Amino acid sequence: MSMTFEFSSNPRFVWIYNFDEKGVFTGTFNYCVPPGTGLPANCTTVPCQPKSGMAGVWDGQKWRTVPDLRGVEYWDSHGTRFIVLELIDALPDWAVTVAPPVPALGNVLLFKEGAWLELTDQTGTTYYSADGQAHQVPDAWFILPEGYTFIPPGTPFDHWDGTEWVTDILAQQAAQAQEAAEQQAQALSQAQQQRKALRAQADQQITELEDAIALGMQQDGDAERLTAWKTYRVLLGRIDLQTAPAIDWPVMP
Repeated sequence: MSMTFEFSSNPRFVWIYNFDEKGVFTGTFNYCVPPGTGLPANCTTVPCQPKSGMAGVWDGQKWRTVPDLRGVEYWDSHGTRFIVLELIDALPDWAVTVAPPVPALGNVLLFKEGAWLELTDQTGTTYYSADGQAHQVPDAWFILPEGYTFIPPGTPFDHWDGTEWVTDILAQQAAQAQEAAEQQAQALSQAQQQRKALRAQADQQITELEDAIALGMQQDGDAERLTAWKTYRVLLGRIDLQTAPAIDWPVMP
């Protein structure tokens, strides 16, 4: 209630200026004050005439004029629409006041560097850095960074030059040579283990046959079998293991 209002024993009309529970000016009208009564709640006789785009706020003694953004539309960077419903000091820092276009089905919007961009949703798509490392598109508003590409490299030795993949031939040849050497070393090791196992079988057979002959316990064909196993053992020893894995192993008797 205005501090200048005076009670009267007679009815009278006065212009009152209403405000809501937050003190925001809501309107004015000519009010008939009954005899011996005061003004209604949330009003004053102090005039409030804010200019266009402004609003009055009653502080208990006077009107304070502030910008009125109620009804203003704004959007976030993804095109989600908001409307100011009550007095605020300013729009959020991230607010976009340029209305977005309507995107095509399956596309999304992104406000970037003062303009709306319409993007194709490529969530989950693989893209590559210049050194060929694979990454996944994290969301619908992804923009491919400079120096990256959606084109997959042809070899592990490719480097993206901004236009195409260029293969490092020297690195590729060195890696191929290293791989071949490792494969050869593995094949040699396997061949050594295989010959060792076959030699152990031959040794066992030869020992048993020699024992039988030495003790006079041989059977028909033991002498021939002994010769065959000894021949087999000699052939095993003559194998060039460096030719692994292309080894023609002798047939076991």
